[in-house]
Amino acid sequence: MDTAARIARLETQLRRQRIALFAMAGIGAAGLVIAATAPAGVIEARAIRVVDAAGKPRILIGAPPPAEGRERADGQTASIVVLGPDGRDRVILGEEPDPRLAGKSYPRVAGAYGLVLHDAAGSERGAMSWLDNGRGVIALDRSGGDAVAMIVNEQSGFAGFTVNYANPLGKYAEGVRLGTRGDTAWLELEDRDGGQRARLAVAGDAPPALVVRSKGAPPAP
Repeated sequence: MDTAARIARLETQLRRQRIALFAMAGIGAAGLVIAATAPAGVIEARAIRVVDAAGKPRILIGAPPPAEGRERADGQTASIVVLGPDGRDRVILGEEPDPRLAGKSYPRVAGAYGLVLHDAAGSERGAMSWLDNGRGVIALDRSGGDAVAMIVNEQSGFAGFTVNYANPLGKYAEGVRLGTRGDTAWLELEDRDGGQRARLAVAGDAPPALVVRSKGAPPAP
């Protein structure tokens, strides 16, 4: 190999080394920037949107999650939202928005965190929640509202189970209440108009008491 060829070969090797050094320097600088902005092992993001094979948003994560592709516009809370293929809410995990029934939102009695289930139309049909007013609820709903619920109420002291009549939206009619408060345990039956018809209770050391009432009679003490 003559001198000119050797010189050309050395120049090529030097160029390659310079390119490699520049690349390593860039990677090192990027690593320093990442290390300075987030702790090791932590991913920080404002929001995440997961799409299906058709490109439709199906899972939204954020505080609040992305709004694009979601039919509901007023439910922006810190949560994970699973959407149906039409963009309607199906599951919400985290900070609960106001309940939505038949395309309309209604005020929730208190702020709440938990898991909310929706039907294919996007209406709330059940939840497992803890509310800021000191009430825990696991419930399943009919289209018109609450159907069955397990409740713990720190304000009233009630812990128990309720079953409601099927009624139009906005009309609440409790049929069965079973639970405890203080030293009393009871089962109570009501008619659709809210009248107490039967009550079986045990209070402290007293013997069990069964009271049966005709329609329209005053409730048992």
